[in-house]
Amino acid sequence: MPGRLRSSLVRGRSGIWRLVGFSLSVVVLAVTSLAAIPAMIAASGQAAWGSVALGQAIGTIGGVAVGYGWGWFGPARIAQNSATERRIEYIESIKARASLFVPVTAVAATVAYLLASTDPTFAAVGALYTTSIGLTANWYFVGSVRPYTMLSLETLPRAAGTLLGVLLMYQGHSAIAGPLGMFAGMAAGFVFSSMWVMWETKRDGAAAVPTRSLKILLHSNRHGIFSALGSVTYVAAPIAIVSVVAPAVQPAFALADKVKQQIYLTSGPAVTVLQGWVPRGPEEGRIRRANAALLSAGACSIALGFATWALAPTLVSWLGSNQIALTGGVVVLMSALVALIFFQAVLERAVLASFEQLGIVATAILIGSIVGMPVVGFGAHSFGTVGALSGVLLGMSLSVVIELFAFARGRKRVLQRKVLDT
Repeated sequence: MPGRLRSSLVRGRSGIWRLVGFSLSVVVLAVTSLAAIPAMIAASGQAAWGSVALGQAIGTIGGVAVGYGWGWFGPARIAQNSATERRIEYIESIKARASLFVPVTAVAATVAYLLASTDPTFAAVGALYTTSIGLTANWYFVGSVRPYTMLSLETLPRAAGTLLGVLLMYQGHSAIAGPLGMFAGMAAGFVFSSMWVMWETKRDGAAAVPTRSLKILLHSNRHGIFSALGSVTYVAAPIAIVSVVAPAVQPAFALADKVKQQIYLTSGPAVTVLQGWVPRGPEEGRIRRANAALLSAGACSIALGFATWALAPTLVSWLGSNQIALTGGVVVLMSALVALIFFQAVLERAVLASFEQLGIVATAILIGSIVGMPVVGFGAHSFGTVGALSGVLLGMSLSVVIELFAFARGRKRVLQRKVLDT
């Protein structure tokens, strides 16, 4: 018993340090990103900031397209594979993502430019930055459980680029310096991380093996991209809809959306830990861990929602430079969305992905979008930010209900097989 207890304590401490390491990356990026918002508003005004936010939202979809699902299935592959297989996986990911980066960036920047009602160039540059996030190597570090390597090689360069942009803006440059600095930091992080992966796998004895053709790569990984792209599109599409149907409320909606996303990002390490914990072992064990993950996610979601409700007014006042105000109803809806987004992330990435049910994710989000997006447009036009956020909440809630039913059916099938086998 003492030996088991000692082993459990060691594993517990190790898990805590990993969580702390991944949390540090999230906190550093969140703080620097938040610091850039008032700098952009002060440099060029709230309309320019709204254009940058629009471009970043559209570029987020582009970034997921460039990432091509490696953020969903990549960690499990890295965790299970040898040095040679890890090296091949990373090289193939670069091969696929690099081929997509230029055309996807061009499309995202063009769409952002055309949708922006003011300062379209700012929107295009915002799209450039967030599309480049698809080149991230963080999935490799998650799979190899190296949070502090990720912090050193990718997070800190990205933060430095953001702070450079903030410094330039306070020295008199326009808000475009913000996303340009962020892009420079992302590019540096990509180079440093890729160099380290090549060195690390070679050190561990990776053999030189030819990679698959681009056509085969894109085809074999299509399921991951459909789920990832559908998920992020639902999150990013509302700001584009609001920009078209109700441009007057777009800055307020953009600020509410940004605060919501930044608060949610602070919970990212918990999703990451569960993403690596649930899939381990046989199916029966995965069911127990999936149930535990959903219960803990439900409790954490409630706490996260209340924390958002308490912190949002202060964040909005600071980030909006006292130029943008949000009503109490908007804050309540933001809080509900933060809670639901966290729960859905655990459900999709940690639970459904563990049972190879990613196909239902795309279907659920499609149904939620068909129902929710028209409500976003109508609500924004008729009721402003409250109406738009209500549409987002409606569609996302429907998606979560569908995904929960899918998990319940899958769990029932596994238990029935177990009974038949015995």
